[in-house]
Amino acid sequence: MRGPETLRPLTNANFAWYLAGNTGSIVGTWAQRTVLLWIAWELTQSTTVLGVLAIADLLPSVAIAPLAGTIADRYDRLRLARMLQWVSVAPPMLLLVLSLSDHLGIVWIVAVAFVTGVINGFDHPVRMVIVGSLVERARVGGAVALNSMMFNLARMIGPVFGGLAISEKLFWPLFLFNALSYVGFAAILARLRLMTVPKAISGSDIVAVNWAAVFRTLTPGHKYLLAYFLLIALCFRPVFELLPAFAETLDVQDVSAADGFSILTFCLGFGAMAGAILVSFLLSRFAPLYLIVISGAAALLGMLLFLLFDSLYLAAACLALLSGAILANGIVTQIVLQTGVPDHVRGRALSLYTMIFRGVPALGAMVMGVLASTVSLHILFLVGCPVVLVMTLVVGRLKPKSLAENGG
Repeated sequence: MRGPETLRPLTNANFAWYLAGNTGSIVGTWAQRTVLLWIAWELTQSTTVLGVLAIADLLPSVAIAPLAGTIADRYDRLRLARMLQWVSVAPPMLLLVLSLSDHLGIVWIVAVAFVTGVINGFDHPVRMVIVGSLVERARVGGAVALNSMMFNLARMIGPVFGGLAISEKLFWPLFLFNALSYVGFAAILARLRLMTVPKAISGSDIVAVNWAAVFRTLTPGHKYLLAYFLLIALCFRPVFELLPAFAETLDVQDVSAADGFSILTFCLGFGAMAGAILVSFLLSRFAPLYLIVISGAAALLGMLLFLLFDSLYLAAACLALLSGAILANGIVTQIVLQTGVPDHVRGRALSLYTMIFRGVPALGAMVMGVLASTVSLHILFLVGCPVVLVMTLVVGRLKPKSLAENGG
């Protein structure tokens, strides 16, 4: 998958339109998320509240993603995605009203985060499986890499808008933009056509194709990679949710803590986009397993360096490395699942990915947020480093053929 080959999915008009709509939606989502994290921190100065907010936003995916994956395997994926975009308009519209009426308090923030988390629990696996259905199977890897690049470009741009809103203390235009971005994406989804759709499943087959069957389609290599992804999500990924607390402890020099938080969030997105671009060019040169191990080791190095430095700009650079490595690990893991799992169970396999991607960091952030009242956040994250190191060594001993498709 050389550079031009990576870009080849863009010649597919359906995929190009999807990418545009998805990117705009994610810009709004991350701008809103950045603002809500900072408002919650300003209102409470509590790492526990940040943990609660992460739980409310991310943990519903653990309960909902399996159902969403099952639905995505059995019903019209584009229709599901359109419905979810229209439902997604409600939370930012509520925030818009609360902001204009000056009633945006911590209870409302947590409540909106929870509702958004429930919606995203359905939306995330559906969006992922659509990416793999818009292009030919041979170009799925490029499509996933491009989608990840644009996701992280949006994740970098969104916090910039969020930082401006924080600096100006003007939030309602951002909430309005987020609501409109969902409307635009719904309109784009209405004009798309999928290249692959789930096979029709009879009543008897629905019983047979259950979650036990899904796990049987996963090879031992797939299961090890998901376990590795889970440990990184638990031990390292919560740093993103707890970033406002880290911003307060860093030497921000001549900028405010709010601006320091915006800088950290921008570097987080920049690093993730750089990781997505790099891994997209390396996919043609190295086996996926090799890239997963290298990116995991790079995440370990980034975490250690981030904990070592107390200067804002050095910490921001290390955070970029950490973010890029985590994202690269997630991209390749997702590509392995997109290309190595049969289509009729792919939605549920990817819902496992969603459960880890969204639910596990929330659990880690909640636990660390509560413990941070008695133990330094630096120590809490340091404890996870040897755990990830051991799993890196274990995964490094796998053979590439262990990721070959298993018919179940």
